[in-house]
Amino acid sequence: MRFLFDECCHRLLVVALREAGHDVRYAAETDARATDLIISILAAEENRIVVTADYDFGELAIRRQQALPGVILLAPSQTPIADRAARLLDVISKAQTGLLGALTIIEDGRVRQRPIE
Repeated sequence: MRFLFDECCHRLLVVALREAGHDVRYAAETDARATDLIISILAAEENRIVVTADYDFGELAIRRQQALPGVILLAPSQTPIADRAARLLDVISKAQTGLLGALTIIEDGRVRQRPIE
């Protein structure tokens, strides 16, 4: 799958997805200091699911109806980053194409999804 990681995400999450064979663009490497709107435009142009810890993307996708292929929101957690990476990979492998057209929120105890309309 194709992802665009917001620069607020830990680099080890990016590395984990790349090692798993996913096509990952990391804003910290290519688009430092890009606004949320710019990130969402890039994601739409390149058909990438945005991965972020920034709740503003939920606002963009749901309330402002910004065109986005999908958003994965990583809720705040005290879980070690390696465990969070494994959880993210697990959610991606189970959801498959269900991530497209959805806001997916990954919390410690659950995963929630809402369609992006």
